[in-house]
Amino acid sequence: MGGRGSGGRRVGSGRKRQSELQRAIGGNAGKRGIVLQHPSSTAIAPVETFAVPLALFRRPGPDGTVVENTSAIAVWEELAPQAFEARTLTLATAAAFAMVCRAVASERTTDLSDADHRGLMARVGTWLKDFGLAPLGKPMYVAQVPVANPLDRFTKKAGA
Repeated sequence: MGGRGSGGRRVGSGRKRQSELQRAIGGNAGKRGIVLQHPSSTAIAPVETFAVPLALFRRPGPDGTVVENTSAIAVWEELAPQAFEARTLTLATAAAFAMVCRAVASERTTDLSDADHRGLMARVGTWLKDFGLAPLGKPMYVAQVPVANPLDRFTKKAGA
């Protein structure tokens, strides 16, 4: 008798009350203390930029000569600053970004049938989201510049 679910609340049951000191240190029973990150853990990576890798935009022409895709290079120059700022365009992702640029340039310059155009636009939309260039419906995280620890004024300075 008296198993789980029988009866109601009992006087004195449940979590014991914390002292004032314990509540001041750890927060109340429903909200635990906030874990503060070390100031160096919020370091902001510098924006690294580089020139257009022209080798990614070269292809053999109809007569065997090498032809540069100037419309894709123009798309690179249009979209790359935003991708650099989002820190999604690096030397490691440059080939994938070049593919995005070629697809955007192809979409802008050719007349495709409706089915082909829809498929290309779906891929381009996905690739743009991969590089943080299309809206996701929520704000992107922007690292804050680390501020001085507010408790530093209470600590004893060495040699002072």
